[in-house]
Amino acid sequence: MDLKEKNSDKRNNERIDLSFTISLPGQDGETKNISASGVYFEIITDDIEAFAPGTIIPIQITATTTTSGFEEREIKLKGEGCIVRNNVDEVTAHGNRLGVALEFKNKLNILPGLI
Repeated sequence: MDLKEKNSDKRNNERIDLSFTISLPGQDGETKNISASGVYFEIITDDIEAFAPGTIIPIQITATTTTSGFEEREIKLKGEGCIVRNNVDEVTAHGNRLGVALEFKNKLNILPGLI
């Protein structure tokens, strides 16, 4: 099986498994993987409809740089994306653990003064 056949989904960019805080209107979640074109994250919510495919939502991703020999810095990336799909991973006492795939509408912006 060649690589193209193995990865026959529609992804154009390599995904990297990284855990960052992702802030959405009114709540925070955690990224599971990220690429130049999108992000997959988990969030606990009772409002599954707010994450319906086709919905455009604003996001902010907070990452910490850890370069050897340099001080750690927090970087915030801001933009918006379109929800491509979602799935309920688990039902908890606090709400549904929802996995959400989001495609960035444009390049994310680095918030001023943070780097």
